Amino acid sequence: MDGELHGRQARRRAGIGWLVAAVLALGGAAPTEETLVSIGTGGKTGVYYLVGGAICDLVDARRWETGVRCLAEPSDGSVANLRDVRSGARTFGLVQSDTQHQAVFGAGPFADAGPDRELRSVFGLFAEPFTVVARPEAGIGSLGDLRGKRVSFGPAGSGGRATMQAVLKAMGWSEADFAYVADTAMADTPRALCAGEIDAAVFIVAHPNLTVEEMVSTCDAELVPVAGPEIDALVAANGYFSRAEIPAGTYPRQASAAPTFALTATLVTSVRTSPAVVETVAAAVLDGLDTLRAAHPAFAGLDRVRMMGTGLTAPLHEGALRALSQPPK
Repeated sequence: MDGELHGRQARRRAGIGWLVAAVLALGGAAPTEETLVSIGTGGKTGVYYLVGGAICDLVDARRWETGVRCLAEPSDGSVANLRDVRSGARTFGLVQSDTQHQAVFGAGPFADAGPDRELRSVFGLFAEPFTVVARPEAGIGSLGDLRGKRVSFGPAGSGGRATMQAVLKAMGWSEADFAYVADTAMADTPRALCAGEIDAAVFIVAHPNLTVEEMVSTCDAELVPVAGPEIDALVAANGYFSRAEIPAGTYPRQASAAPTFALTATLVTSVRTSPAVVETVAAAVLDGLDTLRAAHPAFAGLDRVRMMGTGLTAPLHEGALRALSQPPK
């Protein structure tokens, strides 16, 4: 009897030892219940969708250790993402710095909903120039030449459309000053522009961008300079804007730089999101900056200190502060 008891105890100890060894082989911590988080991005041809996927890859690489799995989802852009984060439809959203500011203060497209007091910043990412692309036959050589033309401002819910409203105000224009205002989705813009259905399109994108490159390559579309005293005043009055340019040679046959202004792409969430989850996402990105920098030329300048201060209006989430306080791995 004693021998049988000792045998069972020995087998139990062996089984426990095997389980501990298996856990250690998986990263030194016991598996945790999986938590799925989502990131609202943008159209599938845009940089938001690319960076959202890159962030999720970094998070998912640690999922056996942290229990957090990440899904990057296409969306209509910044305004839609902020609304989804506010409602709880998505955990995180990639948004422009100007629309983040509007959400915090209940301005612009968020005037009816009022200030989002639960919105929290996770980090800032890369610069996004305000970009105007025109058909060469349209006779658009400057921002002022857009007046009277057929122009796509982008779909409702997109950051580009929201920013264009600020440009209209700065220029003293309204939508009535255009022959036609389209709401063409980014993926459909090359066809619409090159077919002559619109004369120009407005985007907020990091460069190089596949949609812009398609228009340039297919029908010799041109980047339009965005400059002048009105734009200077717009940038000076709003801290979430900065002067920028799209360097010469970014696209085929682009002989000169295109001056413009830029925003910052930011990642946001809600105060309702668990600090542990936010820390997991932020730490994965901060520790994986080398990988992220290699994913797209626009990410080359990412720096962990600037990421926690650039373009952010909403307070930093507690989990993001925890991640920043940890030394880089």
